[in-house]
Amino acid sequence: MVPIAGKQLVILVLWLALSTIVVIAFSWVVSSTKRPVPVGDVQPGGYRLRRLWGWFYGTLLVAAFAVTLWTVPYAWAQGSTGKPALVVHVYAHQFAFTMPKKLPSGTRIEFLVTSLDVNHDMGIYSPQGELLGQVQAMPDYTNVFFFTFPKPGRYVIRCLELCGAGHSYMFQPLQVYAPAPASTLGGRSA
Repeated sequence: MVPIAGKQLVILVLWLALSTIVVIAFSWVVSSTKRPVPVGDVQPGGYRLRRLWGWFYGTLLVAAFAVTLWTVPYAWAQGSTGKPALVVHVYAHQFAFTMPKKLPSGTRIEFLVTSLDVNHDMGIYSPQGELLGQVQAMPDYTNVFFFTFPKPGRYVIRCLELCGAGHSYMFQPLQVYAPAPASTLGGRSA
């Protein structure tokens, strides 16, 4: 069993807290409906409460969007819109990925991902087993995905979409190496 730590633990605690609040709210609603109240007495307060909740959730969604917009995994959000140093073609098919088995770290890579049969989903996992990025692989369509491996190590490419009986075996180890330092000409710096 994988231990829960860090961000996963925070998410679990938040989920449990919110779930508890929802259960308490539903319990209160169920207990309050046992005494009949005329509709005319409830309707104005209900509309007022609906407006208040609408404004609250609308403001919350706009704030969450504004705060998280800069963390989306797009090149413009990461400040890297230049040309990639390397272009890699990835072909997903039942039940394997056809792609290079070694790639450099610290290099901006443009993955061109497509499928030769059914829908797949290419997920890149770190040596610690964390999902770092993913992209859909679809037949007759090429998705473009930019990624930079942060450091050398043994990464794993996994299919994240149920694609048939052998789906659980659809993974590929990927060795990420440190690129060679800039070359020198005749022992002198270029």
